[in-house]
Amino acid sequence: MKKLSFLFIMTTLSLGMVACSSNSEASSDKVKLTVATYSDPFEVDIVTQQAEAYMADNPDVEIIIEPISGDFWEVLKTRMVSNNEPDIFYMDIFQAGQFIDAEKLASLDDLLTGEDLADFEPALLNGFRGQDEVLYGIPKDFSTLALYYNKAMLAEAGLEPPTTWAELEKVAKALTKDGVVGLSLQNGIDRAQPFFYSNGGSMMKDGVPTFNDPKNIEAYEFWIGLIKDGYAQTPQQLGVGWDGDAFASEMVAMTIEGNWMVNSMLELAPDLEYGVVPIPYKEKPASMQFTVAYSMSKNTDHPEEAKDVIKFLTSSEQQQIVADAGRSMPSRTTALEEFKTNWPERAVFADLAPIASEFNYGVISSTVVDEAAKAMEKVLLDDSVTVQEAFDTAQANIDKALSKQ
Repeated sequence: MKKLSFLFIMTTLSLGMVACSSNSEASSDKVKLTVATYSDPFEVDIVTQQAEAYMADNPDVEIIIEPISGDFWEVLKTRMVSNNEPDIFYMDIFQAGQFIDAEKLASLDDLLTGEDLADFEPALLNGFRGQDEVLYGIPKDFSTLALYYNKAMLAEAGLEPPTTWAELEKVAKALTKDGVVGLSLQNGIDRAQPFFYSNGGSMMKDGVPTFNDPKNIEAYEFWIGLIKDGYAQTPQQLGVGWDGDAFASEMVAMTIEGNWMVNSMLELAPDLEYGVVPIPYKEKPASMQFTVAYSMSKNTDHPEEAKDVIKFLTSSEQQQIVADAGRSMPSRTTALEEFKTNWPERAVFADLAPIASEFNYGVISSTVVDEAAKAMEKVLLDDSVTVQEAFDTAQANIDKALSKQ
């Protein structure tokens, strides 16, 4: 666990103790529930609106919204050590495995009806199930990845947006000229994974990470080849913080990003004309999904009320608020259709949900991502290291970490 400053920890714990549900009965007859969110004002505003709507219909319940600044997950873990975590909190699919394994989350299996469950993409729910198949989180929203392209650059070159790997290489090569690079690629598993699956590979088999799957290796050889041939560059090679900056400043003609970049483009380059299409594929179309759920602490003093709040926050009606806001996509299929109607330029991201693999590798997700990053960086920086060697080394370390669980 990363170290937090002593003052920060004490401040966090003090706030938690004030808001903790264990003290809720002391000040009022109302049931008090804390809901922890990211400190992003956009997130806080939406959840506050939803909480106010719930309290209007349930005057015996007071919901306290608690934005957590800094590293949300480290703060949450620290609070859990002292058993004073919030009653309800965000749970990222990437983080879910370790919290479930640590038995810190309460079961939400009885929260949704069969009809409700059918309204979610199965992949969105699967990441929040434990090995016992119990559901520990209800997704509140999600995102996928697609290919952004500069319309003017492709039009001037007489090119169409690529749909296959061969076309991607051709277009990236043709547009790498006059100080512009054809493609920006963030060299990590959270962008390369769709290429693995598109090539027939996978990252998980029978609950075990399979980073060095031969199909994954083959896919990454194509990926890194684009970079080493000069048709693609990483944001670091381009001297920018992330590929959104490179795309907005027209340093690159294409990039692979999530629907969150649409809002960034409105701020960074509101006049830039661009399009978004599915990620080019080889054997089959693929994308990647990132999702956040609401989970409930096993320590809450008011489990039934907390479940009711989560049910409300993830209901079809409340998902419409997410749809109307337009940044993240609602997790319910019914609300997702509304999202596509309200934001047609973002419909491509919603349509990719059924083919999007999960950003989740079980209880050792962090180890998998770290080892993948090391392997990819090693291949990028050292021409003497093969993808096979780097991926095999990473897999050995992943297997070692898994054996200790």
